[in-house]
Amino acid sequence: MDKLESKKINHYAVILCGGTGPRLWPLSRASHPKQFLNLFSPQSLLQETVIRAQKIVPSKNIFVVTNEKYLPQISLQLKKFVPSQNIIPEPQKKNTSMAILLALAHIESVDPSPFVVTTFPADHYIQKIPRFIKDIKKSSQIAINNHQIVLLGIKPTFPNPAYGYILSKKTQANFYHITKFVEKPTPPVAKKLISQNAYWNSGIYTFTSETILSEFAKHQKTYYQLYQKLLDDPTKETLVNKIYQLSPSLAIDTAISEKSNKMAVIPVSFDWSDIGQWNTIYQKVTKDKNKNSTLSTNTQFVSIDSSNCLINGQKNKLIGLVDVSNMAIIDTPDALLICNLSTDASYKMRDLIGEIVKDKKTADYFLKTHDQHSK
Repeated sequence: MDKLESKKINHYAVILCGGTGPRLWPLSRASHPKQFLNLFSPQSLLQETVIRAQKIVPSKNIFVVTNEKYLPQISLQLKKFVPSQNIIPEPQKKNTSMAILLALAHIESVDPSPFVVTTFPADHYIQKIPRFIKDIKKSSQIAINNHQIVLLGIKPTFPNPAYGYILSKKTQANFYHITKFVEKPTPPVAKKLISQNAYWNSGIYTFTSETILSEFAKHQKTYYQLYQKLLDDPTKETLVNKIYQLSPSLAIDTAISEKSNKMAVIPVSFDWSDIGQWNTIYQKVTKDKNKNSTLSTNTQFVSIDSSNCLINGQKNKLIGLVDVSNMAIIDTPDALLICNLSTDASYKMRDLIGEIVKDKKTADYFLKTHDQHSK
């Protein structure tokens, strides 16, 4: 009998909380990105992610990896959710491979036996939670019993060029073997991929410590060697700083997924979105009879012959709409966005942020929150 199957193996959740969310400007800023926003409930996207993880593993088994500049915000938001020692700061942004390895080193320091991990981006929207829990548990069993790195695959609803796509084939076991990854294809290529029954890559991985580390040893020796050094003391700041200075900067998709022959995908049955643009938020919120919607109870608007708009306003400030449609109107104390809700326009948000940050006169409108900027 396999040694992982011969006894109960501990399950851990690793939440990756390092994104800056430029496509949701001006609500999301580099110093206060989208994972800290309350968009759909009284909880932030990060808090919602932790609450979902608590339905799968105990709080002591939840680890959060983040840039050290976000520590004050995360500590405040998660003080009732996870132990403070489970919030792991990174000295630099070095992408998801290094973040995952740093978390594994922390887990191994308290649990040296083989374990299974599920990684979650901190800023996703997920509904139908019982189905989500079932799919995570299924992926953990495949990871343990079949020595696979398991991704959750989302059935595409339209040819979205902002996502990664997964092609796969059925195996004798109860999962699909991944045959190809296609990252952010053009709309025509995305349409073709959908016709071939491709899935969107959710970014939610499950793997055992043995499997993922063996794949790093095989495909990314530099990372594996740095991981071995991390094991000396992953909590020691000087050691972590040195290792991050030496580390490459690769996403787990690039470092491992696209090279490994141990990649599996299971199609999921829950509702999912990465909340990466204003039109995806518009699709999720409640709308009035004219299909207009607001992001907060503070928002007041009066509409004449206007429809299909997403509106965010300030307290004691009225917004009037006349003969407009399919627009995002996002007002904050120091910035206003007026953007078409079409998919094409949403993808241009990164271009807008690029223009904002390259000019010293406007850079702080993204780099700082409105409170910091007004000082």
